[in-house]
Amino acid sequence: MQKIQARYYTQGRIRKVRLLVIHSMEAPEKPTTAENVARWFATSSPRTSAHVCVDNNSTVRCVDDDDTAWCAPNANADGLHVELTGYARQSRSDWLDTFSRATLANAAKVVAAWAKKYNIPVVKLTAAQVAAGKKGICAHVDVTRAFPGTGSHTDPGQSFPWDVFIPMVKEELNGKPAKPATWSRTLVYTKGKTLMQGADVMEWQARMDALGYDIDVDGLYGPSSAETTRKFQGKAGVLKTGAVDKTTWKAAQKK
Repeated sequence: MQKIQARYYTQGRIRKVRLLVIHSMEAPEKPTTAENVARWFATSSPRTSAHVCVDNNSTVRCVDDDDTAWCAPNANADGLHVELTGYARQSRSDWLDTFSRATLANAAKVVAAWAKKYNIPVVKLTAAQVAAGKKGICAHVDVTRAFPGTGSHTDPGQSFPWDVFIPMVKEELNGKPAKPATWSRTLVYTKGKTLMQGADVMEWQARMDALGYDIDVDGLYGPSSAETTRKFQGKAGVLKTGAVDKTTWKAAQKK
């Protein structure tokens, strides 16, 4: 991995790593953007930095894992930070075009290596879970929401494809092909009965989280998941049943 040392950082780690934080660089999708942003961290940036920058064809180290990057207040001391080429304003289709898929793949390799090294579960955390001290993967915006008053960053944006990225990380970590995010059964919550669970539940929750809904991505379809589904259905013009049927699933993939 190429290294371009950032100018601003803290030597050593303040706390043990618990968060793997995803950022968008707010820079154009070009094959030299990772290097360009890394050089910016090294020379002319304000007092900021990240551990790694990635684009579609390169991965650049800016701060060592054993040092603390200055990337997101309240997630610096216990976080590792990776910057992805692109903008928070990008649509889902923008994040899933050929260039961005290659960027996601490079980022997944970095995050999987961190998850393995620091025993971090490959789960997408909500802002509430970040604030509660849980271990996992989150967005810069989750840190912003978890600690109000410490920043205004919303990257990598509400259309970032967590339902695609998290399986990519798992594939890198486990060496097994990730199952595609497809609808296979109706997800429904029934009071008093065992909660439905599984990869499809987690995929649905990750999609709702990516669309900006406050939901725990825990793989259990309980009352809060059903309520979130009803909220989404209302906005999407789908019958508000609280159950994820094929129509609801398709509506979420179009967003």
